Amino acid sequence: RADVGSYWSGEGQVLKMSRPRRLDATLGQQAGWMATRSQVEYFHHEACPGGFLPPFDQNHWKGDSLQRHAVEFWSGGFQLFGQCFLNRILSMDPDRFSRQLLYHTANNKQSTLRVDKFVRAADFLGQLTTVKLRAKATLQARR
Repeated sequence: RADVGSYWSGEGQVLKMSRPRRLDATLGQQAGWMATRSQVEYFHHEACPGGFLPPFDQNHWKGDSLQRHAVEFWSGGFQLFGQCFLNRILSMDPDRFSRQLLYHTANNKQSTLRVDKFVRAADFLGQLTTVKLRAKATLQARR
């Protein structure tokens, strides 16, 4: 397992607040995921303690929220990023960035969320680039 570390986008009081703690009880939807058959087999047989595919009847899963079969159980990716120790990697190359995005075709979010919650893909890439530059500067300052 490799740990790529973390950087909070509010570091340096940019957001005028302290870094929130990660509480599994309040953890939101992690987002969807896509994988090839061989990747899913790797998740199930090698990467994920207790396996990746249902049924989750091994002792590893006893008392875990995944036993409740919430939406995260089937599609959210919580088990990949929270239990299987995988890291989310996203290319920030402008020519590749938009090809990594998926459109949520149910369209249920477009009518239930405020308009100011949405951001254009190009603006989002710019925000990510700003966070990346701040993270690099923080790492260099620590050296």
